[in-house]
This record gives sequence, C-alpha cells and structure tokens, in this order.
Amino acid sequence: MRLTYTVIDPTGNITLLVTTPVERALQRQVSAWLLRRMPQVEQVGFLEPSEYAAARLQMMGGEFCGNGTMALGAWLCRRDRLPLHQTRDLLLDVSGAPEAVNCSITKVRGCYLGTVSMPLPLAVETVSLPLGGVQTPLPVVSFPGICHVIVPAGTLERQAARQTLEAWASRFPQEAVGLLLWEEERAFLTPLVYVKSTQSAVWEHCCGSGSAAVAAYLTERSGAAKQLSVRQDGGALAVVTDLRDGKLSSLRITGTVTLGRQKKIDVIL
Repeated sequence: MRLTYTVIDPTGNITLLVTTPVERALQRQVSAWLLRRMPQVEQVGFLEPSEYAAARLQMMGGEFCGNGTMALGAWLCRRDRLPLHQTRDLLLDVSGAPEAVNCSITKVRGCYLGTVSMPLPLAVETVSLPLGGVQTPLPVVSFPGICHVIVPAGTLERQAARQTLEAWASRFPQEAVGLLLWEEERAFLTPLVYVKSTQSAVWEHCCGSGSAAVAAYLTERSGAAKQLSVRQDGGALAVVTDLRDGKLSSLRITGTVTLGRQKKIDVIL
C-alpha cells in the first residue's frame, strides 16, 4: 500500500503521522514496519475522521499521547495555512482519551507552539514491583491507554531498564507502559516507553504523558499546584497543574512542534 506521511518533531519526540486512511486492523502491522525502517521515529499515529472533532489521532498502540496530539494540531494548522503569530484552538479526538481534547496551536517563526489539556490520571498510587531483584514500592500514574512507573534516576542502567520494563508490562492492563527515570533535583526526565502491540521499547527524547505523570505525582505528593519545566534530551516541556477542593483538576503541557515535508512510501506487509 502507498501511504502519505509527515515526520513531525514535537520537542524531540519524533512522530510519524500517517495521513492516508489505514484500516484499524492493519495499523499495528504498518506501525511496526515503519519503525523498523525509520529508526529515528519514536512513535506512529494515524489520521482518522471524527464525527465531533476537527480530526482523530489513533496512536499505534491505542494509547493517549500528548506530543502526538500537538503534532496533529500543528499539521492541521499548516494544512489550513494558519497565519504567522496567530493561534487556533482545536478540539481533537485522540485514542486513549475518554473525551475530546483541547489543543491550542500558535504559529511562530520556524515552528509552532502547542498546548494540550491532558486527560486526568485514572490513578496515582504506589505499587510494589520487582526492581533489581527486590520488591520496591514505586509511584505509578495511570492514564487511559498508558501508565508510567517513576524510578529514581541512577537506579537502573539502560539495558536493565528495558528488561525491567518488558517484565513489568504484563502487570498493567494498559497497551503502553512507561518507565520514567526521574532526577528531581535537576527536573530531568529520561522516559522509556514500551508498546505491547508492536513490542517496541523506545527511549523517547521527550514524553508528554510521562512529563504529565511526573507533575501529577508531585502535585499529589505535595498537595499543591505545580508549574514545572520538565527537561529531557529533546528539550523541555512546560507542565502546569491545578487543584480544586484539594484534588487534581487540570493538567496541561506546552512544547514546540516542527513539521517535516509530506512524503510517500510503499509499505509491504
């Protein structure tokens, strides 16, 4: 099949957006094929029509992805020729989100700025997991379609982290599971994300839901709203949380988006 796609860079989290319609049943195979041939790509999303939103983004594992949402928003704004320094507010239908997601895109010189209102976590809890052969209580933040385990930076080397995450994945019902190496003193995050359907474990240069997970955890732990700059290899994401009656009421991430040129590829499954 011949597919049209665009490689998009939302704060270093390289995302391939397929804009040719692909049957849902084939999307996981197509994603795995594309990831094997484009090692710089960290995740794949598919553009689909929506009955109630500007468009739908179906991620390769059915998970919710904040950076993918920003990528789609910027792609729509470029398609519709949003003028320089103008802002467009979009309602997007995104896999893993229980309802439409608000995304605000501003065109600036050389790129776009995107802000996404993230779905609130289903749970922020402590779970005992095997870590280096020892059962260890770790913070786990669960979103629709993806959950993240927060691990102190320096606890695991990269190879051990990958093996650990793959072993943990079956313990969680979500299609995607993240292991977040978090260095709180420097506010530096190193995210590893495993997607079950494609059996892919990727060290992401920037993870939107991972950044949101850290902010949600810190908010729950302190009982106070947060404004964070979560630094990662691909750049920094701004994360803002709000509380209402002592409970997390909103969670927003902001980052930059750069779009590549539209291309075509023949996919052979």
